[in-house]
Amino acid sequence: MNKFYLYTETAFHHQGDFGYLKKLILESKEAGAKGIKFQVLTNVNDFVSTCHKAYKDLSSYCFSIEEWDQIFSYTKSLELDIIMMPLNIQALELLKKHSVRYIDIHSVSFNDSKLLKAIKKSNVEIILGVGGRTLDEIITQKTYFGKRLKILMVGFQSFPSKLEKIKLAKIEQLKSVFPEFEIGYADHSAFNDKYAILSNDYARLLGATFFEKHLTINEGEDRVDAASAVSPSKIAEIIERLKFIEEYIINKENSFIMEEEEIAYRNRQLVCVAMRDLKSGEILNNHEIALKMTHDPEHSFRVPSEISGKVLKRDIKMDQQFTANHF
Repeated sequence: MNKFYLYTETAFHHQGDFGYLKKLILESKEAGAKGIKFQVLTNVNDFVSTCHKAYKDLSSYCFSIEEWDQIFSYTKSLELDIIMMPLNIQALELLKKHSVRYIDIHSVSFNDSKLLKAIKKSNVEIILGVGGRTLDEIITQKTYFGKRLKILMVGFQSFPSKLEKIKLAKIEQLKSVFPEFEIGYADHSAFNDKYAILSNDYARLLGATFFEKHLTINEGEDRVDAASAVSPSKIAEIIERLKFIEEYIINKENSFIMEEEEIAYRNRQLVCVAMRDLKSGEILNNHEIALKMTHDPEHSFRVPSEISGKVLKRDIKMDQQFTANHF
């Protein structure tokens, strides 16, 4: 059974605040995440049109290569994996100095052939977001990236997403169509929606093994992507619930090795008792054995054929249970 892997997502939630991003990294570590994802954009003009209404804001959210170098170094010092979503080609220069666990391809970059070509040249394994994508489009990227493509990530951001719109059954279908891939789930439920936690349970039960979750310091604070960003304590809760599911719900190892409580339940079954007063020396037959519940079934017989035909060595009263001492 594949174990789950959860990483946090920062996106542009930092809004260009270097110190705030470092807090998100530290909180990810303390919450128990395996890694943290960064959307790396070093030059806004490589990604955003000057006509875009958010151009000015996005310009202020960009870090330089040197600043990203510090961010990556800090992340590695905390022994967190780096998941990088490069939004421009220059971002990939960070791979010359830093080890990146996965490259995540943004859905909006699905047809950016120049960026995809640059990603393909790296030796990093790839996560592909499949929200809003057809099977044919997924197959096209599978053909292009070959064995480097490892994970298909279900889910999409719609500020925030409604679980009934996500169609989680897609997880099971993708596992069937693409058994060679791990299937992931990126939840974007509202931070104050019960499904911000529960949907991850459902996804794991359907077979997802990779999980992405937006992180914030203060839930509901007016920041980019705040609608679906959850607190570190909720990240920790999601992780604990996923651990429980893996250990006690879907773990098929030793399924028929009984716990003490199950053995106790089993031992409550009916036991063999005498249907009448019997004397020492009598030979038992099935007509003199009944199955009834007793308050102390220890050391009793539960199958009449085990004692039928045996000779009693001591007297027994009606309704008393047979034990080894009677034979």
